Amino acid sequence: MNKVQIVLVFAAFFIYIIALVISYLSSARIPGLFYNTLSNLNNKYAQQVSPKSIAFGIIWPIIYFWNLVGIIYIVVSCFLPVAKSPVKMAPSLVPKTFLISYCAAFIVTVGWLFAFDREVMGLSFALLLVAALSVYVSVGALCKAAADNAEALEKDNKVVFWLMRILVQNGLSLLGTWLTVATLVNLAVVIIYEDSFGLEAAVQRGTISIVNGSTVSLVILLVIVITWFVLENFVLEKYCRYLYTIYPVFILATSALIDKLRALPNGKQNLIIASVDLAVVLVAFIVRVILAVYRRNQRLLV
Repeated sequence: MNKVQIVLVFAAFFIYIIALVISYLSSARIPGLFYNTLSNLNNKYAQQVSPKSIAFGIIWPIIYFWNLVGIIYIVVSCFLPVAKSPVKMAPSLVPKTFLISYCAAFIVTVGWLFAFDREVMGLSFALLLVAALSVYVSVGALCKAAADNAEALEKDNKVVFWLMRILVQNGLSLLGTWLTVATLVNLAVVIIYEDSFGLEAAVQRGTISIVNGSTVSLVILLVIVITWFVLENFVLEKYCRYLYTIYPVFILATSALIDKLRALPNGKQNLIIASVDLAVVLVAFIVRVILAVYRRNQRLLV
């Protein structure tokens, strides 16, 4: 562990805390800081991609708490003996690539909060996309560091190995998946609406309907799920072996969306597509678990 790594660890911690505080303040609608609430903007820029509000109430506390525990564990590990520290051990399980992308993800997420609040929708979409990609990079860096040293870690540092898998890798995967959903919601907004800051109602572009604009995002979601299933099980299996929070997030999002669409008079088209999304996610998750169990049994027999 060198000085740069120490600085990055503590920078990641403080950036996360700042992002957590600002996220909380964004819901308080403090004059001069935030002009809207996320729920109000979601109603103003209505589309058929955003899940029912209960999903947000469930997922965000879990995301923030899980990742808070994860970053606290990394900070505390800086003061533990080498054998018990994912930061200090060589090679480190907390590479600089992870720390840099982690910092970038939460800095950009804060930027998105302000851009979305000011209803600069093109910018907010771009920032969300960058935030999601940054989380993907951070998870990828963690998984590669762990997989490259899996045999030795399983033998000598099993507790550390599992703590990193559960607290950090899966916590960030949870965040990255929800940011993917949020990015697709923002994409639908950009497709359907013009920026309408200061106006009571959002102005539609007129080139595509709310229904069809939402369909674009839901079809992209289906492509993402199928692509991810192939990658994690047949291309990157060695690295993604212990990521299990991705499908539950998609299940929550699509289930809450289906519940919302059932009540909409014009929601039939996207209700069908969202139902297909959910069915594919459920099948992918079940097959994922079956493959994981089978492969683990095969490894134990070797």
